[in-house]
Amino acid sequence: MQKRISFYDVDWDRRKAVGGVCLSFDDRSQVDLRPVSAEELALLATVLRNEKPVYYDEETDSLSTRQALVGE
Repeated sequence: MQKRISFYDVDWDRRKAVGGVCLSFDDRSQVDLRPVSAEELALLATVLRNEKPVYYDEETDSLSTRQALVGE
C-alpha cells in the first residue's frame, strides 16, 4: 500500500561509503532505507527534493510520483 511521504532525512557516511534515507509519512510512521550506494542516494534525494507529492510502497519497495490507481 502506498503512503505519501511528508518528510525525509538523508545521511551519508564518508568513511564507510554508505548512506541512508529515512522517510516519514502522513500517519507519522517511518521507514529507514539503508544501506544505499552513492548513486542510489543521489537519485532518491533528487526525486524527494524535486517532485511533490512522492509516495512509497513498502510491499514493492518503490517510490512513485503518482498515486496507484485502485486495482493496480
